[in-house]
Amino acid sequence: MAVESRPALETVLRFYKQTHERLLSAAEGLTPEQFAHSAGTALHSVAWQLWHAARWDDFFGAHVQADFGREPSSEVWAREGLAERWRLTAGTMGRRDTGTNMEDAAADQMRFPPQAEVIAYARETFAFTLAAISAIPEDQLDSVAKADPDGDTYLDNILIYFSHLNRHLGMIEAIRGLNAGVPGSTDG
Repeated sequence: MAVESRPALETVLRFYKQTHERLLSAAEGLTPEQFAHSAGTALHSVAWQLWHAARWDDFFGAHVQADFGREPSSEVWAREGLAERWRLTAGTMGRRDTGTNMEDAAADQMRFPPQAEVIAYARETFAFTLAAISAIPEDQLDSVAKADPDGDTYLDNILIYFSHLNRHLGMIEAIRGLNAGVPGSTDG
């Protein structure tokens, strides 16, 4: 049986989307208490993990959109004024207000809106990022991304962000496993 190969971008998008779906499923399958529960100062809540993963995808999607002169070219976070709406103080949530480099205690003190709102933000951001990635011309995947300080290509960056998503999916699975009676794996 002959199998046709698929374009590299199609494969990347398939697995990127699958990771998004697993992140959302893992968060949706929890009670609000489990979603907000921190398992310790250095093991932030599922709410924080999902928000953080979505924030970096949001940044990446906006960056890709801007590089190719497409709209919208700003983050969902900024377009919807979520820091203000969620009563989070801009400039206090680590690098680029994504949670990276935040003190553990400060990250643990963050209070998010209801679970449905955090999940809706992640869902919107994930769709935005997938659309941005899918619009990268195939012949540009191995081009260095504009203003990339490390000289990484678009494909390099896609894989960097994909790896990041999976690291936080693993964190969510671990946190789920710590909650009594909640299966850790999101893979069924």
